Amino acid sequence: MGINLKSEAAKLETTLLGGAAPKANNLIYRKFQARAYQVAGAAGQTVTEIEGEIGHRASVERILRGGQDVELRPNTPLQAGDEILVAGPTAAMVAAAKIIGPEIHGESVMEAVTGEVIDVVVSSREIHGRTLADIVDRVGDAARGVFLRELTRHGQEVPVTPNTIIYVGDVMTLIGVNRDVKRVAAKLGQVLSSRDRIDVAFVAAGLAVGLLVGLLKYHLGPIPFTLGGGGGAIVAGLICGWLQSRRPSVGGIPPAAQQTLMDFGLGGFIAAIGLVNGPAAWTAIQANGLTLLLVGIAVTVIPLIVGTLFGYRVLHMNPVVLCGALAGAMTVDAAVSGCCEVAESKTPVLGVAVPYAIANVVLTVLGPIIVGLTFVG
Repeated sequence: MGINLKSEAAKLETTLLGGAAPKANNLIYRKFQARAYQVAGAAGQTVTEIEGEIGHRASVERILRGGQDVELRPNTPLQAGDEILVAGPTAAMVAAAKIIGPEIHGESVMEAVTGEVIDVVVSSREIHGRTLADIVDRVGDAARGVFLRELTRHGQEVPVTPNTIIYVGDVMTLIGVNRDVKRVAAKLGQVLSSRDRIDVAFVAAGLAVGLLVGLLKYHLGPIPFTLGGGGGAIVAGLICGWLQSRRPSVGGIPPAAQQTLMDFGLGGFIAAIGLVNGPAAWTAIQANGLTLLLVGIAVTVIPLIVGTLFGYRVLHMNPVVLCGALAGAMTVDAAVSGCCEVAESKTPVLGVAVPYAIANVVLTVLGPIIVGLTFVG
């Protein structure tokens, strides 16, 4: 179809950014810093007026007058010689000195005010399925001075735009002054503390239940219907993942350990399949070498072609998101990474999650059925 993924990704992101309420940008900045200034040219102006003149959703976080704290309110007027702390994106800090006054070291005004970066697991049902713009409207003034640095969904970074939809289980990396960040985090979900230990009891119970469920077998005529150990573990993993997204305090696994388990698990799975089915596969290749190769190509390529045409022509899906969905349906992480690399964007990740989860279960369930039908035939 001659689709340029890079161009489509840029077009989609531009559309999303262009169609949102400007105030949503208060939660959308990746570079953040705080600097101290001595009021000169801004004397007589209120906090709200200064913030509006600086722009970029910068916020005044503290005012010192004669070494004493001044109550910070939107209508608080500034006086010459005041020391103020301003927080915001880098772009705002560049122009702030011209508006407020000279930048100072400001050890006193920065004292007891610390910046913080925290990960928050979204658990609030009130914001589930809403865009960032909608969330900012609901959070209101509490979002002041807080910026969203990164959004992660199922371990994949999601493009951040005002129209990005937030779901329960997403991890939002917030940055800002300590008290502001904690105020917003309480409205979004639960702070994800540093997880340096595996919740062994939760993981072991999930594996045990999954394996027991996998032992169950139901015969539909001559066809055995069973999840098997692998299928049971996958279903248990999906359920445990859902529980963990609802209650992030349980079921924690350090990211490094999780990646190690995934790598070894995938390698072990491929090795086990090869050892068990290797002799039969070799016999089949010797008997039907070219036919088997062509059938394999057809089984792999035809669903992708049909899925692409159906998604693009009938469902009118964005090609970039569609590529991510197809990669997820094929349960191939490398394909997801390849889509993101070609598009030079994280946009394909938006289509991965649901097809990936469904395909893992369907693949496991259909395996015994297809084998049974082939055997009966």
